[in-house]
Amino acid sequence: MKLKSLLASIALVAVTLPSLAFASGGPEIKYVGPTASRTDIESLQRGARLFVNYCLNCHSAQYMRYNRLKDLDLTEDQIKQNLMFTTDKIGDTMKVALRPADAKEWFGAVPPDLSVMARSYTTERLAGYLRSFYADPSRDIGWNNLVSPAIGMPHVLAELSGPRKLVETVYAADGKEMKTDHDAEAKAKAAFIAANSIASFEHHVDKKDGKILNRYIVKTIASDGPGAMNAQQYDAAVADLVNFMDYMGEPHKSKRIQIGIIALFLLAFLLAASYALKKEYWRDVH
Repeated sequence: MKLKSLLASIALVAVTLPSLAFASGGPEIKYVGPTASRTDIESLQRGARLFVNYCLNCHSAQYMRYNRLKDLDLTEDQIKQNLMFTTDKIGDTMKVALRPADAKEWFGAVPPDLSVMARSYTTERLAGYLRSFYADPSRDIGWNNLVSPAIGMPHVLAELSGPRKLVETVYAADGKEMKTDHDAEAKAKAAFIAANSIASFEHHVDKKDGKILNRYIVKTIASDGPGAMNAQQYDAAVADLVNFMDYMGEPHKSKRIQIGIIALFLLAFLLAASYALKKEYWRDVH
């Protein structure tokens, strides 16, 4: 009897785990957009300009010094004239004049430091976040975000992207039992996969009048007016900005990768030499 009870409990857990995982996992997010290479110096320069002009007003980068920008083929004069607005010393870190107490009063929380943000979150997620702002009149700041709903940050790049809106499409099917309607789910999945912009896929189960209603919701972001950039230019600008944030998180990454490749070739040479030496030693034994 104990064995049967144990097997029944295991079976129950196996049946309920998938639904629990889906419910706790939240919406499925599709990240779409161009990326930039860490070896693209011009991309990093454009990203540094965007970061200083749009991010450094509220967010600091206290582990990044201005003189590190020389690695991006920028001269000291170029850095001072175009990228330094909060200090006169080239060796200072990228801090903001905004006091933490004022930030907490105005925004409800102190904006996080962005020095290593790209190491805490993937560049794909950061780029998706910056591409998924949309107008939301119900919020005090007037904006919301598809990747991070109810975020306290406004759309600081709005003048570049222009106004944006949320497009929500619902695929619903009801039944007497809690069963997935394969047609509705297939249509929603197809729309989610075909989306050429940032998109989310959600599955909601509602009960109404003793019936079960399965709702599959696909959300996308669309332009709602012109901005300083078109959609392709804005996506490329986001890629440059995230590329620079990735650089700030680990400025020596490119050099580390180069050293690692050289070390692997050296180890491969030593392995080949060791194998040849081993054959030479064992030739006399056999």
